[in-house]
Amino acid sequence: MPEPSSTDIQEAELIQHVFYGNLDNLPNLASKIVRIFTSSTFTDTSMERNSLMQHTYPKLKEYCREKHGLEFQVVDMRWGVRDEATDDHKTTELCMQEIDNCQRVSVGPNFVVFLGQKYGYRPLPTKIEEAEFRLILSVSSPEDARLLTQWYKLDSNNIPSLFCLQPVSSIFTNFTNKAHPRLMEEDQSQWWETMSKLNRAVRCAALALFNQGKFTAQDNHRYNWSVTEQEVVRGILNAKDRVDHTLAFFRHIENINISLLRHSMKFIDIASKLIDEEAQRMLSDLRDVRVPAALPKSSIIRYTVEWSDEDGLNKNVHAEYLQNFIDTFYQRILELIDHGVGQQKSLAANR
Repeated sequence: MPEPSSTDIQEAELIQHVFYGNLDNLPNLASKIVRIFTSSTFTDTSMERNSLMQHTYPKLKEYCREKHGLEFQVVDMRWGVRDEATDDHKTTELCMQEIDNCQRVSVGPNFVVFLGQKYGYRPLPTKIEEAEFRLILSVSSPEDARLLTQWYKLDSNNIPSLFCLQPVSSIFTNFTNKAHPRLMEEDQSQWWETMSKLNRAVRCAALALFNQGKFTAQDNHRYNWSVTEQEVVRGILNAKDRVDHTLAFFRHIENINISLLRHSMKFIDIASKLIDEEAQRMLSDLRDVRVPAALPKSSIIRYTVEWSDEDGLNKNVHAEYLQNFIDTFYQRILELIDHGVGQQKSLAANR
């Protein structure tokens, strides 16, 4: 008699729990959607994401419809978020909500990350607990404190009370004024400069509080991490049954020519015309330590390619890599879809 599989054992335990009235960890109701959140930084993965959009997603859409009667959807937040979301700093929150939604409704795969050598955009915190914000002010310079209190306002309706980052247009009133492009451009430029100052202020304060023992390492990290890391934490590191639902694609470019700043800054974090070592350390911890600790080797697909001075990565120079990438992506997603459908049918048969 064959040994029961781990899936069989899990299903038997689940049925027994329900029989005894324990309704925790019940599987989602049968879904008719495959919905995948794709996480990446923007400028360094456009070649791959364009190819997936052009060649692979249509094939997956057809496969899901013809083979399983499922709708195939992809969420790629790097293809643009409405101006209003940027104005009121909702972009990161929208990403987290989309990840949750994909995890809730998708059959099989729900999250794929593409990581290269760019850690990416590190956003300002949009909400800071009152006690923590006052700690930040206590170690800030008078100039930084003035800037922080200009942009963060107390919301006492929350418990605990929060200091909330104000919409950009509340101060730079033409930030989204498309009727006057020149004024909008001026205000957007002023905001990027202001945002840089705010980021420096909160990061310096967080580090000072960490050195004083008033912040934990994790507290300090929250003021420094990128949107992509937050997505990976939500989509992989804190996810359940991640082997059945997630994949990671890692690409390493050899011999990046840093001196060609116009190209290199698309593929690696640059600060003051040099590699941003802090960002690279944080990326390495995520890509080389934490994700491999959470996923088996079979769920991580690695590529190494050579730098091209023409434009870093090029679909002609790197045609062989690109074809292998989209073929592998297609096959691995197919396997997760088929596995997810099989699990759903098995659970339905036991109802």
